[in-house]
Amino acid sequence: MSNLEELDKTGVYKLETPTLDETLNEKDNGAPQDWYERLKDEYSGHHELESLPPGCDPDRFAVAIFTMDENQSAECLANILNNLHNDYTFDLTQVARMRELIAGPESCGLAHEEWAYQVCKMAGIFHNWSAYLEVRAVTLPYDNVEEPCETFRAYLVGFFWVLVMTAVNTFFAPRQPGIGIPNQVAQLLCVPMGRGLATILPKWGFSIRGHRYEINSHHPWSAKEQLFTTIIFSGSTSYGNFTGLLDMRMPIFFGQKWATYGFCLLVAVSNQCFGMGMAGILRRLTVYPTEAVWPGNLPTIALTRALVSGENKNEVINGWKLRRLHMFGIVAVIFGIYYWIPNELFGAIRNFNWMTWISPQNFTLAVVTGGFGGLGFNPISSLDPSTFGFLGGGQGMSAPFFAQLQQYVLRIFGGIVILALYFSNSMWGAYLPINSNGVFDNKGQNYNYTKVINADSTVNLDGYKDYGPPYYTTSNLFVTGGNFVYYTFSIVYVFVKYRYALKKCFVGMVVNTWKRRSIYTGFTDGATRMMRKYPEVPEWWYSILFACGFVTSICSVAAFPTTTPWWSIFGLVGVGFVLTIPYTIIQSVANTGINLGVIWQVLPGVWFPGKPIAQLMLLMYGGAFEQEAGGFTADLKYAMYARIPPRAIFRGHLVAQVVNCIIYVAMIDVMLAYANATGTLCQYDNPQFMVCAYAHSVYSSTIAFGAFGTNNMFKLYPVIPYCFVIGAVLGVMWIVGESYGPKIHVFLEKRMHARSFTSFDRYVWTPCGNVLAYVHPAIAINGMLQWSGNNGLTQATQGIMLTWFFQFWLKRRYSAFWQKYAYLIWAGMAVGATISGLIITLVFSFGAGSGKELKWWGNEVQKDGIDYALYNNKGSYLPLPERGYFGLEPQDFPTNW
Repeated sequence: MSNLEELDKTGVYKLETPTLDETLNEKDNGAPQDWYERLKDEYSGHHELESLPPGCDPDRFAVAIFTMDENQSAECLANILNNLHNDYTFDLTQVARMRELIAGPESCGLAHEEWAYQVCKMAGIFHNWSAYLEVRAVTLPYDNVEEPCETFRAYLVGFFWVLVMTAVNTFFAPRQPGIGIPNQVAQLLCVPMGRGLATILPKWGFSIRGHRYEINSHHPWSAKEQLFTTIIFSGSTSYGNFTGLLDMRMPIFFGQKWATYGFCLLVAVSNQCFGMGMAGILRRLTVYPTEAVWPGNLPTIALTRALVSGENKNEVINGWKLRRLHMFGIVAVIFGIYYWIPNELFGAIRNFNWMTWISPQNFTLAVVTGGFGGLGFNPISSLDPSTFGFLGGGQGMSAPFFAQLQQYVLRIFGGIVILALYFSNSMWGAYLPINSNGVFDNKGQNYNYTKVINADSTVNLDGYKDYGPPYYTTSNLFVTGGNFVYYTFSIVYVFVKYRYALKKCFVGMVVNTWKRRSIYTGFTDGATRMMRKYPEVPEWWYSILFACGFVTSICSVAAFPTTTPWWSIFGLVGVGFVLTIPYTIIQSVANTGINLGVIWQVLPGVWFPGKPIAQLMLLMYGGAFEQEAGGFTADLKYAMYARIPPRAIFRGHLVAQVVNCIIYVAMIDVMLAYANATGTLCQYDNPQFMVCAYAHSVYSSTIAFGAFGTNNMFKLYPVIPYCFVIGAVLGVMWIVGESYGPKIHVFLEKRMHARSFTSFDRYVWTPCGNVLAYVHPAIAINGMLQWSGNNGLTQATQGIMLTWFFQFWLKRRYSAFWQKYAYLIWAGMAVGATISGLIITLVFSFGAGSGKELKWWGNEVQKDGIDYALYNNKGSYLPLPERGYFGLEPQDFPTNW
């Protein structure tokens, strides 16, 4: 029996951690004995420093930190500073402290003994644990290699939720508002399920080639099992880029009867193979580097550890004794109750367009300040966190404050540009609503595709010449052009800025495979060193997956009447591979990525215009490089944080994705049967509100780009294609500015008068330099594109305020409190909101309260003006011209098919 195991009174083995003395006897790190006790005191009991995460043993923590002497520690800190000099997320106060310690005891004003303790502690924490407070809040600085992880009961619980969540979330995804089982609720229920299985399952097993396989482990339900289970269902229940299959099969859309279950399964599985293979290939670039934090993982890990792992006893932080789970429960209850106020009882404070109440019919006021169809320039835009983006799909605690602030500032700038274009009637935008993602005809009505599309989804040229091309709103055009700028800018900037990391990634992949070296070669941080204990996933495993996705995708487009040329898969792979690199790099740092959907609308419209089904196929396959590759890359980082064996996560995720595809495609058949029975599915008169809003959006873009054709769109809006050139030029200019900025500073100092240069340096150069030092342009520009589809500052203003409070003020002022409670407060708010949302949806949409609502001024005033009319695509700044239509004359309609 291992020295880490002990038989308890129930006959179940439990993990026991060795005492400090026992650990020191096994591994003498040479540090003074009092250092260990001092460090334990600083991180436990009554303190205001950092807090240990749930389940962290203070003795093992102390031993894990002190592994270097003061000289090694100073050198280690210097290396960390050098490696993180371009890291925009690293705390500058920590940077200053590191520089002081590196300089020696005299610079710090410390005695040598105290300096030695401080430098060894900081270097040990950063090198053996993590340089980021966010990561230290949810991970352990050591690993229990014998802790159960990939067990039968973990698979059983995980696959149960894959089945349930895929079926439920897929079927109700078309509903508006949506309904589904959130991951946090499944996390909560996994704990009693896992502990129940640990009690009732028989404790027997069998051996194969000397390895023991057990139905039920002798250990209780562990944190690693909970983390492994969570990653199985959370990474395998998405359905976003498969919406195209719904469009392909539903009668209201393309209604392709040849798209049977087998075809849909082939598309879905090949899609997953593409994504997993791509993620594995990019591991060295987007998983192993320390700065690739993937902040979106951290709240999930925090909740999971709090649910399973025990608290540190007698801990008081900043005067608070409350346990993590108690804080989580209190916040969940409070916000679950509060959720009813803005969403049922007082709807006016949800999209709080109070400024438009002054003059509801004032068009300019509604456009600028409105929260429904306006741009939302409103200092108090919402009193519902689930609306303004702090919860759910919003970033909130899942992205660094610096990233969200940059995006918010650029979002304001983008809104100002949209207003200027709109009120100047640029590209006929003033004849349409300002912030809709709808497509319109030249009379300002929703574009009727049936007038220009034949029954076989080809273009009816005579009908088109009579009806005219589709027109786009100002915000929609701005976002489309902005995405083109963003693509080329991010490619230039990321490939130059991260050129050494890219070289290390791809050269390392080839050399390490050829020489059969570890895939971790070149990475020495604490998490990577701990993962070396487990067998690696070979490069060729992921290469085979990617090859399978490539072959099956060609088969799917060639063996079925998709009208998609087989060679287009080569173009898709090439473009997707290039764009996935900046996407995953930016996502790993700031939890925000490039919207690749636009490029998969535009390229097919260039390659084969007039073929909407072909455009739909590439749109689905292109999603693999964004959603699936990015999602699995995040899961690989999650596995590192959770110390889950790499091959376990590979096996679990692969099988779960296959199950997910099988269930998802089956649910499309169920929905097709449901549509045939009622005849209203995906129509706006569906009594259960199953209107398929996202599927309608995909269908519209498919027709607009696939049938109308990108060439025609570029002729209608000739400025749009130049955005690609603008992005590349801006990328080069930014890189040149970063590279030659110091030389320009020296040049100006030599050429300018001393007094003039001093003023210029003090009031212009230094302030601008300090601001730009925090700016990551590829992240900031992304914020400028968060418009259209009635998205505006309403979804951001109060969110950035809450983010400032949590991620900046609280984190720096009360670090220990933030580390212990912040993620659990966020999770409690999200869980309370989602549970109340489920109850409201089930009761008032499917239950006894169906069709009922509380009618009073507070639920109706926000809908009484121009703002809500714009939300419903009604209203424009300018009336139609006297001729009865706007835009091109009929003889000038583009016909480049």
